[in-house]
Amino acid sequence: MTREEKLQRASQIIKESKYLVCLLGMRVSYQSGCTNIGEPEDAYDIESRYGYSPEELFSAAFYNTRPSQFYEFYKNEVLSKRGRINEGLKLLGQLEEMGILKSIVTRDIYSLPKRAGCKNVLEIHGSIYRNICPRCRKKYPLKALQERERSGLPYCEKCGSIIRPEIYLKGEMIDNRLLTKAVDEVSSADVLLMLGCSMRSELGSMFTKYFKGEKIILMNDQDHFADGKADLVIDGKAMDLMKGLRTYMVPNS
Repeated sequence: MTREEKLQRASQIIKESKYLVCLLGMRVSYQSGCTNIGEPEDAYDIESRYGYSPEELFSAAFYNTRPSQFYEFYKNEVLSKRGRINEGLKLLGQLEEMGILKSIVTRDIYSLPKRAGCKNVLEIHGSIYRNICPRCRKKYPLKALQERERSGLPYCEKCGSIIRPEIYLKGEMIDNRLLTKAVDEVSSADVLLMLGCSMRSELGSMFTKYFKGEKIILMNDQDHFADGKADLVIDGKAMDLMKGLRTYMVPNS
């Protein structure tokens, strides 16, 4: 099949689905303009500038022991590159509004699907838009954290502790209740839409084993031999493909 024929087939499967769930991979975040600390070239650049690898900088141990250096990295490399909402992401919001897409499971910390209008999003690694004081549990929006950070570290106005982002840092456990909910969603799906991830990516390997449905549609620009287990594989950047899919799903948009 040609790419267009595959997109038409994908639109048919999606329209006929009864419980569509999307696994949204990190490549969608990167291709939307968010920080890409996973690419070797970018990782090397970060390490050369900060003296530590991205894995070290983005860890709970580093946040706890070197908060000033953590926030320097976080402000310059994460908060400054939050990505843009594209037509592919907007389609996910429209599919949810149409009652077709039931939920999204993602490791994205930039809340891209929510910013695109989706409401049923399970952000298993948290979000930069949610921040909390680890001592008194007072919550802060991103704007409040940015304002406090201009004068140094972001301190809680109530108890004086350093505010921390509600995101997963290396070395921490993911919220088990959230994982259980994500597993339940994937288990309930009859169609699984995988965007920007492979069957053997961290997200794919974590959740596809719970899928009991009929069809898996996979859109990604990095091939993996295990992707042959998907029922329909469309090669290319996921958001570019979703923009093409939009023509068949929302003809008058």
